[in-house]
Amino acid sequence: MTLATVALDCAKRLGRVDANGTAIIDLEGEIKESIADAIRFYNRQKWALTEFRGFEVTTVASTVWYSTVDLTSGDGDQDKTSRTAVDVNTILDIHYLRVDDSNGLDYELKRVAYKDFEELLEGVSPAIYPDVYTMYAGQIGFFPTPDAAYTIYGSGHIKPPIPTSDSDDSVWFTEAEDLIKYAALKRVCVNYLRDTERAAEFGAMETVEANALHGEFVRKTSTGRLKAQW
Repeated sequence: MTLATVALDCAKRLGRVDANGTAIIDLEGEIKESIADAIRFYNRQKWALTEFRGFEVTTVASTVWYSTVDLTSGDGDQDKTSRTAVDVNTILDIHYLRVDDSNGLDYELKRVAYKDFEELLEGVSPAIYPDVYTMYAGQIGFFPTPDAAYTIYGSGHIKPPIPTSDSDDSVWFTEAEDLIKYAALKRVCVNYLRDTERAAEFGAMETVEANALHGEFVRKTSTGRLKAQW
């Protein structure tokens, strides 16, 4: 499933294809833009398909802040091709972060608030393995300041890439094709066709698909046990 095939199916549902049903006759750019907008919107939320295990950051001596992470050796539903320098802004949430020492032992890093992190940094020279981290302004920071190159591994929710070329695929097309189609169709009807009735119909179907995807996420992440509320 590629951007081109998803866009063609959306065009068919809008009656914007030729007699053979093989080419989009108009609104092609608008449809693809709406698909991207739909993915961008849902990328801001956590789902089972955005979970990622094993992204990496390699520290540099005396360097506190880092703007990119490497996904190529990790595991997740989404495409990792050439994602060797992904912006920290693509990280929605970190579930676990650890650093490996020279003896092969793992140390978990604990997250602290940004203000507390800055206070820790005051007047401190580079040490050895960092043991805490924070995220702020599109960067991830480690303390104590690393004194050498260490590999830090993390797991959490990473935004999947937004397809831009006709041949691009997406985990959203594989795992939530109908959700993205309905979301895109709603946007086309609202923004370009001014067809509020059809927009409402597509929006209702989008909601059904979103609820189903959310339900799947809850089932996969829930312990299945009730917790008392006090």
